[in-house]
Amino acid sequence: MSFSDKTPDLNTDVEQVAVDINDHEDQNEVFKTHVEGENYRTVSWYSSFALMFKVLFSVGVLSIPGVFAYVGALPGALLVIGWGLFNTYQAFILGAFRLRHPGMHGLQDMAYIVGGAWYRELVGILYVVGYTLVTGSGLIGTATAFNALSEHGACTVWFSFVALIISTAVAAFPKFGQIGIVAWIGVTLLYIAVLVLTIAVGVQDRPFLAPEGVTDYGYQVVASGTTFITGMSASLIIFVSSSGTSAFIPIIAEMKNPKEYKKPITAAMGLLNVTYLVVSLVVYRYCGIYIASPALGSAGTLIKKITYGIGLPGLLVSAILCQHLAAKYFFVRILRGTEHLQKKTKTHWITWLGSVILIGILSFVIAEAIPFFSTLIGLVGALAYAPLAIVVPMTLWLYDFGHYRKGNLWKKALWAFHVLFIFIGLFMTVGGSYTMIQTIIDAYATGSVDRAFSCADNSGSTQ
Repeated sequence: MSFSDKTPDLNTDVEQVAVDINDHEDQNEVFKTHVEGENYRTVSWYSSFALMFKVLFSVGVLSIPGVFAYVGALPGALLVIGWGLFNTYQAFILGAFRLRHPGMHGLQDMAYIVGGAWYRELVGILYVVGYTLVTGSGLIGTATAFNALSEHGACTVWFSFVALIISTAVAAFPKFGQIGIVAWIGVTLLYIAVLVLTIAVGVQDRPFLAPEGVTDYGYQVVASGTTFITGMSASLIIFVSSSGTSAFIPIIAEMKNPKEYKKPITAAMGLLNVTYLVVSLVVYRYCGIYIASPALGSAGTLIKKITYGIGLPGLLVSAILCQHLAAKYFFVRILRGTEHLQKKTKTHWITWLGSVILIGILSFVIAEAIPFFSTLIGLVGALAYAPLAIVVPMTLWLYDFGHYRKGNLWKKALWAFHVLFIFIGLFMTVGGSYTMIQTIIDAYATGSVDRAFSCADNSGSTQ
């Protein structure tokens, strides 16, 4: 035997080591790539960007301009920048925690590591409530678009029901990879609609919604007469517009390479916060307090129809993605660790379709019971997103870096920062819930909304 025959094949050994490492990492993931059944890990990082961006983009861009009237341009801009930076930071906390603790499908899994079963159940409930409420807001936005395009051609409840049917049909595709193209379509069209609105309000002579003879449109650098209720409402609505980062974890779980999580988070949060800031300042500057809710109706009848016509798929996709996210929680929770999770069995389909339909029905009922867009967004922020996006990420960081409390001055300051935000998150949850519940009560008491399950036009297209 020659010497060359005895020499190890180093290339083969290196390749085998790489395969072994990849297999080990694959076994730690919720969805495996080398098992019998469907491969759920099909999402590229750029498709992840579209999914992440679309989950957030819609809710905020259509509600933030209107709440600037509560606080003024400068405080509003500072709130957009401040909450945007914080939510970007906590999104990276979630991604890094998942990398250090493989196998996480959602925030509830992370909570289990930190606090055990009770924490997991609490976070799971908040997660489902949050994304069910946001699904409902997507149905309201879609019904508003239908009303605007048809000039209230049918009962608003029926328009919401049509939105529910479409949303449920598309959300029923079980993999994020299958609805990635829908996310791209929604992102592109809604972004175009928002740009059209921004340009239109900048070139119009006066705000479309301003009464005849009014020359002061209410624009203020710092608003006067801001109360706790209005200030908290503004802060909540701006906060929630970029705080749905708990949705990123299930998306990362279906990425081809979950280690690339930083790329989509950076791209999505960067573009999102710049867009929010620019659009909100421009629309508020030229419309003042005369801003529609959602904001696409702020530039006149023709522009309203154009923007809603272009943006309609984007509004619907928001409902689709959030319905899918909430349903996927139940699906994974019930079937995790069984052959039915990835194998297309009868149990697989009953569990999945049942979860999608259940979330759809709940979101429809909520949307019709609280049929006003911005208030529902604020309620989402208080009840669910404040704890999910502030309290939980801070506890995750403290779990891994709690030893910083005994470190140098810089480490102690970091530890104190995360502890402080736990209390801020609790304040936002309690104070915000009180604020939004009181706002809902006042709206019904004053008659500013009609009633639950109302057929009334919510687009302002008819009298």
